[in-house]
This record gives sequence, C-alpha cells and structure tokens, in this order.
Amino acid sequence: MRVIIVGAGRIGTSLAKSLSQENNEVYLIEKNEQIARKKSEKLDVQIIIGNAADPDVLEKANVSGAELVLAVSASDETNLVVCTLAGLYGAKRRIARVRNTSLNEALTKFGYDQFKISEIINPELVAARAIQKIVQAPGASEVADFAGGKILLRAFDIPKSSSLCGAKIGEFKEEDFPWPFLIVSIVRNDNVIIPTGDTTIDAGDHIYVLLPAPSLGEFLMFVNPEAKLPQKIVIYGATITGVHAAKALAGKNLDILLIEEDAALANDVAGTLDNVRIINGSACEQDILVECGIEATDVFIAATDNDHSNLISSLLAKSMGAKIGIITTQQQDYTRIVDALDVDAIISPHSLAVEQILRLVRGKGISAVTKLLEGETEALEFVTEEGAPITRGPLKTIKFPKHSIVGAIYSGDEVVLAGGETHVKAGERVIVFCHESSVKKLQSLFTRP
Repeated sequence: MRVIIVGAGRIGTSLAKSLSQENNEVYLIEKNEQIARKKSEKLDVQIIIGNAADPDVLEKANVSGAELVLAVSASDETNLVVCTLAGLYGAKRRIARVRNTSLNEALTKFGYDQFKISEIINPELVAARAIQKIVQAPGASEVADFAGGKILLRAFDIPKSSSLCGAKIGEFKEEDFPWPFLIVSIVRNDNVIIPTGDTTIDAGDHIYVLLPAPSLGEFLMFVNPEAKLPQKIVIYGATITGVHAAKALAGKNLDILLIEEDAALANDVAGTLDNVRIINGSACEQDILVECGIEATDVFIAATDNDHSNLISSLLAKSMGAKIGIITTQQQDYTRIVDALDVDAIISPHSLAVEQILRLVRGKGISAVTKLLEGETEALEFVTEEGAPITRGPLKTIKFPKHSIVGAIYSGDEVVLAGGETHVKAGERVIVFCHESSVKKLQSLFTRP
C-alpha cells in the first residue's frame, strides 16, 4: 500500500515507523530540511522535503496513486489543504489531524466530503476521553475499551491492601470474585512478565487486566479496597484537552475547578463551561493550590501545553494533599519515568492519535488498536471473518506468531476468556496481545484467504 504521511512530528514519525514495518510503501513529507534529514537516518521510508500544500510536492510522492494520505502536521490549515488536494488527485483515503474545536464543528456541520476528507483525528479530544475514563476508574493508570465498550483493558498498580496481593493467579475462585477477568501482563521491576496460573502477584506490580465492563466497579474494590470515586477535581490548563476534559466531567455531580494562567483565556473559557469554577493563576505556585483547596482534591489533572509545568504542578499538588495526579505530555519518554515519580497516570495525546489512526489505516479485520509497554506491544481487536483460518479449530491447534496471545472473545452478549480449547467463530470479536511486528501475520488469521 502506498502511504503518504505529511508532517515528521511525533505522530508522523510513529506512523511512518509502524506502517513501514508492515511492508507498506511509505512517503514522509516534511518542510523543515533539518528535521527531514534526521528522520531519513532513522526511518526506512522515502523522505520528501517541501510544503505538502504545494501540488508539485504531492506529485513527487505520486499522490494520484496513493491509497492513503495522512495529514498530521502541526497546522490544521495545511492538513485540510493537503486532504483536499489529495482527494482531487484521486488518493483513495485522506485522514486529517484537526485540533481546533471551531474548525472541527464546522467540518462536521458542512460534511467532510466537501473538503475531500475521509476521517478527522483530534488528539486532544481523544486524550480528554481517556482522562475521563481514568477518573471514573480510581487507581487505573491506563485505559482502553474493546467490543464497543463491552470489554475493558485497565492497568493498575497493586497496593499491599489489595485482595490480589500475594495470591497465585490460578487460585482465584468464583467466590473470590464472581466475574471473569484475565491478567494479561505484569510489569515488575521494569521486567515484563506474561503470567501463568502459577504466577504470584506482588505489591508494587503493574498489571494489565481484561474484564467485562459491568464488573469494573467491583474489580476496583477487589484491586484496592481503599479506592473511592472522586468528588473534587482540579484541572490545570484551559487547553483544548483541559477544556474537553472539564466538559466531559461536568454534570456528573463533581466539584470541578479549572486553573488557567492566561487571564484573557480564563475569561473566554468561563463563558463556555457550565458547573466549572475558574481561577486565574499558575498551579506551579503554592498559593494558587491553597486557594483551590488542593488538600481536599481527589484528582489533579495537569493539561497545559508545557510538559515541565504539568510535571512540576502535579508533583506539587500531590505533595500538598491531592490524592491522584494525572499529567498530559507530548514527550513519550515521560512515560518511562512515571514509576520513579509520584504521578499516577500519563496521557499522551500523540500516542492516542497514533492508535486511532492505525485502527483506521489497518482496516481489514481490525477494529481497535492500543499500544502498551512503551509502544512495543499492541492490544488489537479483530472481527473474525467467515472462513478465516482461526475458525478451523480450537486455539491450541492454531499457529500464532511469536509473542502473541489471545486474551478474550466477545460473542453475542458474552465475554469469554480464551483458553486452548476455545474455538473462535465467524463474527466474534477477539482481543489479541502481540508485538507490533506480528500484526500482519495475525491479520491473516482473522480474514478470509
């Protein structure tokens, strides 16, 4: 597949890496020559230096023969122009990154087709939704939903008070917890463990769990008996993510306060947010945190556009009494040091955008993509086609790629945890965990030859 990616930022680079590993013909267009040169040394793709909004530059990438154009530069306007031109040239699918809320609303109102756009991606909106899910699952640090929200993947740190602590996975009985759940991975002392029935869960373990959506509330108490749903939330930053998060959480009987350093911006958003109090100031200052009652705050969310401010404000807020600290970051490296810091969850809008785009791009058979463990591992949701190889026998007879494991199956209204005797049927949704290099091979198991 010929893929043209516009913008060699974090999103564009991640997409280029993933899609080139899947044997696609990838062109990466970047107008900054210095950035383009650096990317050419690290990526196995064809680099074109120039402004992608220029038809001559698009023609260098043979845009008329492209099956997919991903316009993910930092400029909404450039992304729209690129998709419009690509559509006129005949590129089959055009996906645009658009951050501006007003522009998104206008595109929805008039229709994407008017601009030759197939799909719109808004990283900040996706990040706000992830924040909402973490807030509603106290103790969770990573979240993903599958099968239309029927199957949940949640990551937790195990406290000493947990019912899981010190127990062997294979010894859990229905009287311990009445719902089916599957611990698919454990991170212990920076080592990744694929658990078996003999694996013992220790305090401090970071676990990834698959479970049915209705069981989440009970499972939260099972993991941490001291966990409580939040009542007071403080958000730092009237950014696109911060405002979207405030809107998503408002109206849920929560006390929500938004801190914004820019007085004009604080005044502007005050008129757009109902049931949200606004304070003008910096959450990196103790006086402001005292003013907002940080000692009684259940969740502090740092969502400014400055990673350093987010980290400092969250650490300060927690030192002053906030129970949970969540930060947004543009730096993927921050996720690697979270265990060494007093931060409960890190949200990367860029990483979430890449996951959403990969789901749209991979298409055939794949309906959801979530990257785990610093992006090396993926959780995929496959929709099984009639006559697919995986339907020919129980899972123990199927030859899976190395480093891949079937987690759960959604059939009708039932969530089934996979075992060797499980037989996958056409139409069922199957959650698989794998290394990113195994995606193509797995895809062939779930699609008709």
